[in-house]
Amino acid sequence: MLKKSRKMMEELLRQILVKLDKVETNVGQFQSEVRGRFEQMDKRFEQIDQCFAQVDKRFEQIDSRLTSVLNQLINVLRKLTNVLSRLTNVSLKLMNVLLK
Repeated sequence: MLKKSRKMMEELLRQILVKLDKVETNVGQFQSEVRGRFEQMDKRFEQIDQCFAQVDKRFEQIDSRLTSVLNQLINVLRKLTNVLSRLTNVSLKLMNVLLK
């Protein structure tokens, strides 16, 4: 009877060990899959960072171009102001000539 109990216990322990081995294998596979996914996510984040760097560089170029355009418009406005001033002076002189 004692031998039979012992054999049953040994068989039960073997079954437990087999199940633990399966659990350990599944956990290892899961860890491997999770590591792989994190590596994919890291690569994707690197790509996103590169895209953002390109976008930032492009915005800097746009800002520079807009500043240049703004300066050109300011110069045009100054010239137009000078032309308007001259036209006003010419108009005043014409009025003086016509009124005499």
